[in-house]
Amino acid sequence: MASSPTDLPTPPAPGAIFLSYAREDTDAARRIADALRSQGLEVWFDQNELRGGDAWDQKIRQQIADCALFLPLVSRNTQGRSKGYFRLEWKLAVEQTHLMLEGVPYLAPIAIDETPESGAAVPAEFMKVQWTRLPGALPTPQFVAQIKRLLEAPAKPTSNARPAAVHSSPSSAAPVAPRSSGIPVWLAAVVGAALLGGIAFLALRPVTKETPASPSAKPVTETKPATAPSASSPAPAPTAAAPFDSKSIAVLPFVNMSGDKDSEYFSDGLTEEILNALARNPALRVAARTSSFAFKGKSTAMDEIGRALHAASVIEGSVRKDGNRVRITIQLINAADGYHVWSETFTKEMTDIFALQDEIASKVAQKLGGASTALVATSDAAPTKNLAAYDAYLRGRAAHTTGTKEHRVDAIRHYEEALRLDPRYAVAWAQLGLVCAEIFSDGFDRSDGIAAKARAATDTALRFDPNLPEAHLALVSVRQSLDRDLAAAGRELDLAERLRANRAEVSAARADLAYANGQMGEALTALIDRAVEADPQNGAMLNLLAGRLMAVGRFADAERLCDLAAKAGADGEETVRIRYTNLRLWTGDLDAALALVETLPAASRRQNRFYVYRGDLRERRGDLAGAIADYEQFRAIAMAETFANRSGPRGVAVLSLYNIARIESRLGHAARAAQLLDEARVEYEKVIRDFPNLAGTATGRVNIQARRGEAAAALAFMDERIRVVTSTHVVPDILTARRAKATILALSGRTDDAVAELRALQEAGWSFGYDLRTNSELESLRANPKFQQLMKESEARADAQPRPKK
Repeated sequence: MASSPTDLPTPPAPGAIFLSYAREDTDAARRIADALRSQGLEVWFDQNELRGGDAWDQKIRQQIADCALFLPLVSRNTQGRSKGYFRLEWKLAVEQTHLMLEGVPYLAPIAIDETPESGAAVPAEFMKVQWTRLPGALPTPQFVAQIKRLLEAPAKPTSNARPAAVHSSPSSAAPVAPRSSGIPVWLAAVVGAALLGGIAFLALRPVTKETPASPSAKPVTETKPATAPSASSPAPAPTAAAPFDSKSIAVLPFVNMSGDKDSEYFSDGLTEEILNALARNPALRVAARTSSFAFKGKSTAMDEIGRALHAASVIEGSVRKDGNRVRITIQLINAADGYHVWSETFTKEMTDIFALQDEIASKVAQKLGGASTALVATSDAAPTKNLAAYDAYLRGRAAHTTGTKEHRVDAIRHYEEALRLDPRYAVAWAQLGLVCAEIFSDGFDRSDGIAAKARAATDTALRFDPNLPEAHLALVSVRQSLDRDLAAAGRELDLAERLRANRAEVSAARADLAYANGQMGEALTALIDRAVEADPQNGAMLNLLAGRLMAVGRFADAERLCDLAAKAGADGEETVRIRYTNLRLWTGDLDAALALVETLPAASRRQNRFYVYRGDLRERRGDLAGAIADYEQFRAIAMAETFANRSGPRGVAVLSLYNIARIESRLGHAARAAQLLDEARVEYEKVIRDFPNLAGTATGRVNIQARRGEAAAALAFMDERIRVVTSTHVVPDILTARRAKATILALSGRTDDAVAELRALQEAGWSFGYDLRTNSELESLRANPKFQQLMKESEARADAQPRPKK
């Protein structure tokens, strides 16, 4: 017997939101989910359409039955797919409407592109409500506010069609009236509001805002809270409000209570060691160190920290080091409500520090698992018995994790001191190998000495401990960055993941390895999304992956990661570099790009490549005198004693000299240009001699050859360079070499061949964006119709992505 309408259940208000989408629209769905979650709304957003299985299928069906609002994303991707799991979700959602009172908001279709409602391949029930128009899936504040109002609105029986979904007009203050049979009169206002408000919302939406300190956010004291259960009491299960797995946890940086600011490295290092001990437990999901440390010194509410780090529980602590004794106070807090589940103070001799770390990790695991399922963290042998070596190692980690190039040089010194005190300290060998490989990889120092040190340190770590995950991760970097052996790097990465599945670095390394292997489409984006999910506050990683997305032409996605990196407090110079380059390629707006570069503080300009960035933009804008001044300024900095022996600054200094020669030629100063080209050629030879692994210097030298009429020699060199890099199968290296050859062809007057090379690059995945229009090295191609067509196609690809506001 059918139930009467008054017997039927209605969705809770406020309640959960279910997002349904085609897998091609994953990024769009994520932007909407992030916007809604940032306002405290619960969003069910499954990212594994192809996973399948009965358990997963049942979970999705139950969520659709239980959700308060169903948001299907409609796009050209859903239009183009006659079959997909999202269509089953749509059918199930429609069936739910048959069980509800008229007037209960439930279906809220969102069109994320120009897909028209007329003739849309959607259930008929979707046509009975007004659609939201969010071009590019850029959610406005008005959109979020309307969704919140729909969730909170009481059910109101109607005699007409179901209430309409929300649109994004800022003047709307209540759920929209049912659709009439005519053309929607609000459509123009919706589109305008979405276009004008979308980027502003992304720039201003709170991700992790600082709030006044709450009781749960204050530095811990060394007294147990009165409300805390005894150490023997089982932890209560996380409340229903906690949106994450009960075994997910974040460890915040412990407060240094030693009264000595210089001891900060010790409290930070101890935090990291306990975090690592917890991560060895496969039953726990532990937030990455970099993301947890993003909250250091901030008075952020516990529920915000939990949401940002995807953690149901949070550990706070304090450390007091007094001579050879250390006192640690630990508090385990439920992130959803700030409830202090457990606290305990440990006082030990420094000689017992490693056993103490494992003891704390074991007790935390027991509290998370409950008395009947005590989860004990696996214990590794003490990494060293030399406390002075341990102290030096912690100082090295503190320098290593700052992310700046200069501090990584300090890290080498501290790691080497630790190894002098304990030559069998395996993890110190591993971190020494890793930091040397990183310095080589980013080009700061590509000397044979730093490469040899990276290999030797990594090999030594593995000899002392063949199953050390840190050593295998270091070897991934050595194989990929130094040896250019991607297959070997992949095998090491698989082994590192088997040894320690919880390490966030694995996801980032896998995304970067996929990029090196030439993955440039949805597969790369999915891996990058997974890395961001694993370590969402890691600014250095976000910058790196944003650069990868920019290189393959995913400019909107790159901008999203730059935004996250900036909010995470990432190194300003690197974030600005990627963001301004991305903006230039994406929009061709040189004025906006220059304004962005100028945001770099004056105090930090001598420590980075600010003057090179600004010189490049000034030249592209036609300010040739200003460009020369900037390149000269960088040369003065780079050749100073601080940088004279570093390959990266040396290489860019010679490039700056070459750029000055080019500009002098453009100004008609032929004699001056010829003199500077000769000087640059000599400087290039010196850098190549000192740093044979610095690939860009050889390319710069052949550019000079081409300008001096030695085209045959230049092209022969580039063909050999392409042959060598092709043998490594490192796709970005291959494309970079072919891009350099295209420049040589253009400088040599072989315009059709140059355009053919550029087109082949674009078809292989290289993204030019607006670079072809403003690159002075390609000036000879401007009149070529084939080049003009290529430029038009390249810019159209950039224009197809949601554009930032100029």
